[in-house]
Amino acid sequence: IEAFMILYQRFALLLMHLFVKWGVDLNSAEDLVQKIFISLWRQRKNYRLESCFEVYLYRMARNALYDEIRRSHRINAKNIKKQPKFESDTHDILSQPEAELYLKELTDALEKAKAKLTDKQLKALEVSQEPDIDLHKVLKELGWSVEAYKSHLKRARTQVSLSLTPVFLEEKKHKKRQ
Repeated sequence: IEAFMILYQRFALLLMHLFVKWGVDLNSAEDLVQKIFISLWRQRKNYRLESCFEVYLYRMARNALYDEIRRSHRINAKNIKKQPKFESDTHDILSQPEAELYLKELTDALEKAKAKLTDKQLKALEVSQEPDIDLHKVLKELGWSVEAYKSHLKRARTQVSLSLTPVFLEEKKHKKRQ
């Protein structure tokens, strides 16, 4: 516990500075640092001593930020669904039926894109979306190396991105017409 406190004292402010540098407000940065150290404490038995601790901590910080961004996007998407009406005088905002239709089209396009992935690519994508998992344990169960996982994930993200590009291009064309 004492060693853990030393790590916290040494790295908490550095992580805070990193988050603020990445554009996170101070309160959220404090919350993210706490989450990282809680996660670090819970996963302390999984840490490999041959790994560089600073690199390990930086990856945790980056992943925590990505998780927070994904979480806030999910919350925003839920709030959009709950809003009774959009402002009709703002030309940049879609009406409620248009927004719901667009969200459905986007969701359908994402599902079609995921359906085109290989089983390994899809699994890698699913694993990347799971918070608080022991990645090394999952990779061992799958019989994958870290490099294989990264390769599957990169290919999956590239394929999904390519599949969704026409949807976003169509949205741009639609906005230009308005």
